Amino acid sequence: MRPMDHKRVLDDVVAWATADPNIRLLVVTGSFARGDHDDLSDLDIELYVRETHGLLEEDGWYERFGDVLVTEALENPDWQPTRLVHYVDGKIDFMVAPVVALSEGVTYEGAYLVLVDKDARAKRLEPAVGVAPPSANALSTCLAWFYAAAIQSAKAIVRDDPWPVKTRDAELKEQLLQMIEWDRGVSTGWAERPPHNGSRLADWAAPDVVEAVAACWADLSAQRSADALRNSIDLFNRLTDRVTASLGYTDAVTAKAAVEVRRILAEVRA
Repeated sequence: MRPMDHKRVLDDVVAWATADPNIRLLVVTGSFARGDHDDLSDLDIELYVRETHGLLEEDGWYERFGDVLVTEALENPDWQPTRLVHYVDGKIDFMVAPVVALSEGVTYEGAYLVLVDKDARAKRLEPAVGVAPPSANALSTCLAWFYAAAIQSAKAIVRDDPWPVKTRDAELKEQLLQMIEWDRGVSTGWAERPPHNGSRLADWAAPDVVEAVAACWADLSAQRSADALRNSIDLFNRLTDRVTASLGYTDAVTAKAAVEVRRILAEVRA
């Protein structure tokens, strides 16, 4: 099976969008816009249209671009609806938004390319500059959510119940990634926005973080899961110290919560 020819498919999408009067603006984001895509990369395409109903309720329009395997229809109530279309040889993520969404402008956190602009609306788009440091409340929430998940994960480890272990581990890893991103903000003066979802972490995170992250995952065994949780906590706390010191915040959570997790994990049988 040959991988998706991104340029050919994108040319097909642009030709279709150009010919369809409903579609007014087409923007490409993600790895293709950055220029670092590979054979396994998605195509991230945003469509700004006069009428969204037909594109969101029908599927014939995206079937023209390849052999569809499965489609994920996400309504994204806080953003815009998307259709994640998995083809035999690749994947395209289509965002479908009304043109009125551009009325107050749209800010992009990463690179973007405007490939169709029928009404000169590209001026409504602008790149985000840097990233804002977290508020004291945002930092407190990150700490609370990390340790709530860590405590529950520790209990599941002691019970040797691997499914909730992995579920809780995924929750705390989201907060760990957030702290890694904030640590990057501290080191760059908040001038750079890390890639989405931890992508290419080894290229932008601090070297000590990249080295430590490798020990933060485990298989299904209780002992290795306990070790991975301890390592995750050690890394999280180290980063928290760096971030709070830089921002002048106080941390009233990690020390006592870490002690509690370690107390629970002491019951894991070797």
